[in-house]
This record gives sequence, structure tokens and C-alpha cells, in this order.
Amino acid sequence: MPIKKKEFSVITQSFDWAGKNLKFETGKLAVQADCSLEMHLDENAILCSTVMEKNPRSDMDFLPLMIDFRDSYSAAGKIGGAAYRRREGRPSDQAVLYSRLIDRALRPMFPKGMVNDVVVTISPLGLDHDLDLGVMSIVGCSLSILAAGIPFDGPVGAAQIGYIDGQFVINPTKTQLKNSLVNLLVAGKKWSINMIESEANEIPEDLLKQAFVVGQQAIDASCEFQSAFLKLSSIEPKTITYNKPSEELMAYVSNILTHDKLDTLVGNTKVPFNTLFSQYEKEVIEIAKEKVIDETAEGYTETKIKMAVFNVIKHHIRHRTLETGKRVDDREIKDIRPLYCEVGSVPRVHGTGLFWRWDTQVLSTVTLGSPGDYLIVEDMENNDVNQRYFHHYNFPPFSVGDAKAIRGTGRREIGHGRLAEKALEPMLPSKEVFPYTIRVVSDCLGSGGSTSMGSVCGSTLSLMDAGVPLKKPVAGIAMGLITDHEEDGTITRHMVLNDLMATEDFMGDMDFKVAGTKEGVTAIQLDTKLKGLTMDIIHETITRACEGYKEIMDFMLQTLPAPRATVGKYAPKIHVMKINPLKIKEVIGKGGDVINNIIEVSGGVKIDLEDDGMCFITHQDQSSIDKAVEMITEIVTDLEVGQTFDAKITRVEEYGIFVALPKKKMGLCHVSQLGQKYTPPLSNHFKIGDMMKVTISGIDNDGKVSVKKTA
Repeated sequence: MPIKKKEFSVITQSFDWAGKNLKFETGKLAVQADCSLEMHLDENAILCSTVMEKNPRSDMDFLPLMIDFRDSYSAAGKIGGAAYRRREGRPSDQAVLYSRLIDRALRPMFPKGMVNDVVVTISPLGLDHDLDLGVMSIVGCSLSILAAGIPFDGPVGAAQIGYIDGQFVINPTKTQLKNSLVNLLVAGKKWSINMIESEANEIPEDLLKQAFVVGQQAIDASCEFQSAFLKLSSIEPKTITYNKPSEELMAYVSNILTHDKLDTLVGNTKVPFNTLFSQYEKEVIEIAKEKVIDETAEGYTETKIKMAVFNVIKHHIRHRTLETGKRVDDREIKDIRPLYCEVGSVPRVHGTGLFWRWDTQVLSTVTLGSPGDYLIVEDMENNDVNQRYFHHYNFPPFSVGDAKAIRGTGRREIGHGRLAEKALEPMLPSKEVFPYTIRVVSDCLGSGGSTSMGSVCGSTLSLMDAGVPLKKPVAGIAMGLITDHEEDGTITRHMVLNDLMATEDFMGDMDFKVAGTKEGVTAIQLDTKLKGLTMDIIHETITRACEGYKEIMDFMLQTLPAPRATVGKYAPKIHVMKINPLKIKEVIGKGGDVINNIIEVSGGVKIDLEDDGMCFITHQDQSSIDKAVEMITEIVTDLEVGQTFDAKITRVEEYGIFVALPKKKMGLCHVSQLGQKYTPPLSNHFKIGDMMKVTISGIDNDGKVSVKKTA
């Protein structure tokens, strides 16, 4: 019998989005997922597949949402992977950053109390290498979740905004972004923004505010595209499981946690607040234990009691702040917590900066290396990219008092490290000015809120302490928000808070991080528990944040007002010289024998040669560098009439003086070329081993070199 052709139904729709072709398609790929959506933006193609657990654990107290962005070398048209494996391994840092980006945009839109596991997988199918995947991934995942019938207050749109040659550009290419003042990625619903990721080269506050307006318009357009596509589908809503305290349980807990008890929580920093919080939680569980074991008392589980305690305390703290303007630690809304800064506190390290903001303590260290110590970035989108500055952020468990072992680098650490990297990168000197490779490590030693901005401040201090000639210092601040809002997310009252502390992050509505110089913003990151922020709140936050981080910067600069004039004595020294590119092979030698000999004889210098003839010689000992320079100069220098050298005297005769020249040549300075009459013998005036400045005056057919003494 002939084989029947498989039949299936496909839904496809295309749109024009700011000059690029956008296409959605479902029904052909991964049809066993609750929804699998194929999305194209010009020649970029991804597959967003969504699956929801039908039988979740009912005692969960959070939404188990997993955004899983997969690397795909085949999508990029490359074999990729380690030579002994040749397949994708652990997620690249860029894949982790994409996953975090999508999660922050989508998580607030799920119903409160939902405990069904939701896994959204983003699989790149084809890459054109000139469009960022962040915007596509957010839009595709939003549409995939909605088409799967999962309760979700979307659609969530996204857009990338550049500012090039005085014009805003929507979803610019990577090539265009090289000349852009800002790279702003925003996400949210129509009329509101709930996620921001931005890097900029000192964009002024007013221009940044305009960029958000343009970004909101582009978000609205991407939401309309999703709504139009959803009208083509027949979607069956899914039933979900909730785990949240009932009104009866909330009233029960409120009767135990009286107003007097709740008032003892305020006026505290993070640690005493958490101690009281834990104490009250245990008290309520102890009082309610009979109801927990009573099978007739529905809804009295330990998990729900803990959630009720949190909600009661959260309501009290938020209401007090909105009514009085007093915060958890009794600060006013614009007050910054007490600061302490210190540099050079660790011996032998190339540069250190300690930034201490009440409970938050970050120690940043700088290590300077040769140009060849760069980080090689090799992933799906990058092929052997050499990164000369990189920032690593560590958040060990002891920083929050947890008795846990330190394990591998987590997603949060990768994200915070990249944020600090973006904040400082525009202010670093060029390779021509400062040829070092720069690694900064920020160790969070205590966490009380906004360790990421603490690492920006600590890193600025450590870089200046290391003698890195920053163009301008950079500081950062995290801004918080307390609101009254309706169930649909409409904000009826709000209060923006300067210098967000951990408790306010826990109880509040947003974490809005802004970093920059006195002249403009260099990095922004926003995540919020709300469904979106209005433009007036965003603009207010930007203004207040710029004022706030400048206050912090003024305090920092009291410790170290400018970069040190030179690198420290334990940092390596670098000599830069330019040689004829045609001479590079001679310096390297057959099989590297010449360059290896130079390294060995000069005491282990590092020699980095570039195709244009730039040569960087690195070592802690200047004399080793001088030896290597001498040997390389010897190799690359062709003797010509008119060249001048500081030459060593090797022989003294009555008729003249012999000096050592490059290329192992000997030059004769006849007595008549010494420039003045010396009474014989010449040995009374010149000694073997002395240095004499000479200029080549002639080279005969046999290669013999004559020189004259130069004043």
C-alpha cells in the first residue's frame, strides 16, 4: 500500500515591524508541547515551546517557572563545542543572560498563587548574526504561553532601541549598535514597562526619557501583532492549581500579629528585621499547630500560614511607608544608608576597593595582565571574540548568613557581573592608552540590598587604585517602589525609594538599578513584581536615581579622587613597540625558536605580537623587559645611513673606537669622526663597556659600517 502523506494544520501570519519581516507560525513543529511557536524576524528563527505541569505539588509557595534558552551551534552554522566533544555543553553566559531577561519580563504576568510548573524552552533554529535574540525571545515566549491557554496577563511585548546619528532606531542590528549612544531593551504590556536592560555611553537624562517613550510605542506594536495572531487560533483555557492563604487564615494571623508587634519590625536594618520576622513566623505556627493537624480546618497548612505571615507583615510595612514616608529602617524616601569606602586594603593585589553600605559590603579587586591574557568568548553568537575587560561577581552563602558550601557560578551571579561590566566599560581607557587586560572580581561579603550597584562602586574604586586611567568615575544606585494597586495592575498610589535595602526589595514592587557618571547614564536594569510601570514613574525614578548615584559618587571620591598616576609595584609593566610587520616571522623564528629564546634569556617575559606590527612586552621586572626590547630591536632593525643608536664600546684603538650595533654588526668611529681632538691615547678618554651615541655615516659594499659620534 502506498504511504499516506502526513496532514497537519498550520497557522501563519506575517507583519512588517519597523522595516523588518516578523512571522509567527504554529502547528508544524513540536506539536506535543502545549504550544510550540516558530518565530522569524528577518533571517533569525527561534522555536518557543511551552509546557505546563497538570499535577503540580500543591504545597509550593512560589511559581516554578523555568525559562530555558538553549545554545544551538547548528543554528549559527558552525560545528562549535570542544574538540573532544563537538556538541553544546553547559549554557553559555549569553544563554543564561537571555533566560534571565525573559524570566524578568514574563514572571509578573502569571496569576498570584499559581503553583503549576511552567517550562518555556527557546530553541534557536537559524541565526543571521546581526540581530539580537532578546526581543524575539520575549515576544515569542509571551505568545507561546498565551496560545497554550495558560492564564497569563499578556501579551508582553518587547523592543530594542538605539540612538544613531540623532535618530532613534527600533530593533537596530548589531552593526548599527556599534555607533549607537544607547542600547535599550524594554518589555511590558501596552501602556506600561516591566523590564529594562540597558547599556549606554553617558546618555543624558532627558534623551534617556525620550528613549523610553519610543520603546513603549514599539512594545505596544509588538503586543498588537500577538493579539492579531491569537485571533486566528482556537485556545482552550487550562485549569491551574493555586496555593495561597484564604481570607479566613489572613484574619486569623492578623489577630495574632497585633499592631504593637508589627511596629517592633520597623526601625531595623535587614538582620534584626529578619530575626524578628522569623520569630513571629514560628510563634504563629506554634499557636496554629492544632489547626494544622485538624483535618476539618481546611486551608491551615504550614506553607499557607507562612505565606499569611508574610502578607500581613508586608501590608503593614507598605502601608506605613505610604502613609508616613518612613521606611523600614526609618529613613526618609531619598536618604542613602551610611557609607564607608576604602582602597589599597589588601597587600600585593594590583588594586582593591571596599564599598560598604550598611549591611551591604562588596570587596572588588583588580588584576592587570598582558594583552594576551584576554578572555576568549566562544559561543553560538560569538566566534573567538577577545575581551580585554571582564567583571566577575561572587555571592557566597556566608554573605547572607547561610551555612552552605560555595558551589558553581549561578545565573544571578552571571547577570550581576555583566551589569557591572556594562556600567564601567564605556569609561575604560582604550588599548592604545592602557594596553593591559583587566579583570575585576567583586566579592559580596555581606548582603543588605543592591550588591550589584555596590560592585559598580567598589570596582570604580579598585580600578582607580590600580592606576587604570578611567575617563570618569562611575557609581550606581538601586531604586525601590511601594504602591497601592488594583488586581489588574493599575497603580493608584506610589512612592519611589532611593537606595533600596533588601527588606524593601522583599516587600516592595521593584528593583530599578541605575549606574553612570556625572554626565550621563551607562547602565540600567529593572525588574518588578508589578505588571508594569507607567511612564511617569519611570521618568521620576530616572531623575531621582541620577541625583542619588551622584551623591554616592561624591562620597566615594573623598576616599580616592582620581586614578593613581601609575600602576602598583606588584602589577606587571608593559613596553609597547612597533615593528615592521614583515619582521614578525624573524622575531618568532622557525617553530618559535627565536621568540622562545628571547623569553628564556630575558627571564620569562610575555610577548604579544599583532598583525599590524604592534609588540607588547610584559613583565614585573623592568630589566627583563629592557633585555627583551634589546633582543627584539637587534632582530628587526635594518642598518641604514643616518640611524642613531646608543651603542656600547667594545674596542678602543689608536685610530678609532669600535661600537656594537644591531644585527650583531660592529661600527668603527674613526678618530676624525669623534667630533673633537682627543689627546692620545684614546683609551684615556673612552672605556670598553661605556655607552656612546653614534650615527651611521656609511656602509660599504662589504657591509662594513662607519659611524660618527653624535652630541
